[in-house]
Amino acid sequence: MKKMIGILLSLLLCVSCGQSNSSQEETEELPPVPTEDPYVMRARGILETMDVSAKIEQLLVLDIQTYNGSPFMTMNEETTAFFENHSFGGFILFGSNLSDPESAGVLIQNLQSASCANNGIGMLIATDQEGGYVTRIQRGTITPGAMALGAGGRSTLAASAAEIIAGELSVLGINTDFAPSADINNEPANPIIGIRSFSDDPLLVSELSVAFADALQEQGIVACAKHFPGHGNTLTDSHTGLPTVDLTLEELRKNELIPFQRLASSSVDMIMTAHIRFPNVEQDTYTSILDGEEITLPSTLSHVILEDLLREELGYDGVVITDSLQMDAIRSHFDVIDTAVLAWNAGADMLLMPVLIEDADGLNQVETYVETLASLVGDRIDEARIDEAVLRVLTLKARRGILDAPLDRSEDEIRTAVRRMIGSEANHESERAITDQTVTVLENHCLPLSGDSRVLFAGVQESQKNSLWAGYERLKEEGIVSGDAVFLNYSWGAERSAVLKEIEEADAVVITSWLDNISQFDPSESNMIPSIQAIMDACKAASIPCIVISSGLPYDVSCYEEADALLAVYNPVGITYDEEAEVLRSGPNLMAALDIIFGAVSPSGTLPVNVPKVIDGRFTKEIAYPKGSGLTW
Repeated sequence: MKKMIGILLSLLLCVSCGQSNSSQEETEELPPVPTEDPYVMRARGILETMDVSAKIEQLLVLDIQTYNGSPFMTMNEETTAFFENHSFGGFILFGSNLSDPESAGVLIQNLQSASCANNGIGMLIATDQEGGYVTRIQRGTITPGAMALGAGGRSTLAASAAEIIAGELSVLGINTDFAPSADINNEPANPIIGIRSFSDDPLLVSELSVAFADALQEQGIVACAKHFPGHGNTLTDSHTGLPTVDLTLEELRKNELIPFQRLASSSVDMIMTAHIRFPNVEQDTYTSILDGEEITLPSTLSHVILEDLLREELGYDGVVITDSLQMDAIRSHFDVIDTAVLAWNAGADMLLMPVLIEDADGLNQVETYVETLASLVGDRIDEARIDEAVLRVLTLKARRGILDAPLDRSEDEIRTAVRRMIGSEANHESERAITDQTVTVLENHCLPLSGDSRVLFAGVQESQKNSLWAGYERLKEEGIVSGDAVFLNYSWGAERSAVLKEIEEADAVVITSWLDNISQFDPSESNMIPSIQAIMDACKAASIPCIVISSGLPYDVSCYEEADALLAVYNPVGITYDEEAEVLRSGPNLMAALDIIFGAVSPSGTLPVNVPKVIDGRFTKEIAYPKGSGLTW
């Protein structure tokens, strides 16, 4: 044995000596052979066991907002059997499903239990929890919203807001958030994006979108950036029509695509498409079922936009999901089967809300839909394309721990955990700290107000009046204010006389404005702006300050340049109560404005968009307040 060992040692020394005489290239170690991603390997193993129908089902994200005329909040025998006998990729929840968070947590567990029965696969359980104006969890923590975070201007604030959202989603069992909106709101008259966008600056949108998405994913939530290649430059809401944007590909590269390029590079889990036509990019057409006209294909159905641009040019290899196929932009113009075929052939992976489900007939329609599409695989639909899409979906589920959805919590455990987390005091404290840093002061000749001032507060509607009251009471508890205060709902101007009657008894007036769409610039459409201007004039005549808070789109601030103080908060959500006087929704932004008004904190927010002047109800090219405006002290 010793002799054999000696021979082996000699041979090793010879080999070593031989190597020392070789060239440098020969002495370098060869790179290790890469091993297959274990998540991909597991996904491929599942894919190999699936028949065509199961593959089709795995690419569908369903919704049931109402069932048999009532909000869908509990499973019944029909829905349980339906999900047990199929393998759907996901399910999206809306406010109707989430009005009672504790019950929603139980619903989600039961959905996943049904999906995982019979060796099934856990679903992507999704919602649109963008923060701010678009939130689905009732009684949850709203967080300031995208444009408010844009006013804060720091990625740390965006990440902190996303962490609050992730915590509340997780406790419910929601594993996918259709957020952030990576749209650039470069069209002030945009009817659907607006304050859902961080900014009209592509670099700021990029920075905050990535920070928001990364924070969600670090907490185990699938992030979905939307709406590719950009919904910020439209004048039509794709929920109600089919928008057209006449930008060239080069123009898109210089603006709209910048955030999506960053998100693709940072490996965001999912990207959602936009139902928007770009006729200078995609020329293929379809005969509309609405009117027989030839229309160019929208992004959702465009191979040029999804495959050539998103996959090839931007290098994105994550999951691509369509926006809702129940939106009029698609449903009114495209046959439902053609829509699926075009979307998959274009490069989309998952179809969101392809069939309306409101009763057992809707469940049957889904089964017919699946059977029809399965029969087209190998003919109008390439099975390799379906396999590619399913592999992406299963790999994402494996990576995020969704293949084996946790199903070991009892109903009592779910309800207790939800009750402790959703809208918790700790979350609201964090929310306040974030939101205080987003309030933007654009004019100031009177702030901060003295804490013992007698202030007249006027909210544009009841929920905003409630929010002003709650913010004032909070400051009173903290010893910052002590004066008498009057709180009124001036009902969009219908009750402005009630405000005018109280002015002479007040030391100051604080009034909210909520610009929701540009029709409100027309006095024949809305009495809000003229009412606020009349109240400002009355305050001037009485020699008391009038403080205006722009609570929605900030483009109304150009109408209030004569205010003694002018603030923008970018989120109109006030406080609403249910019949039992429990808080149903509580937005933080108006309350944060009072923190600034009474000097609890100093302002630091800046305008994240340019605000044009408005003349005769229309935007002009002149800028009233440029991006970056904001007073501090």
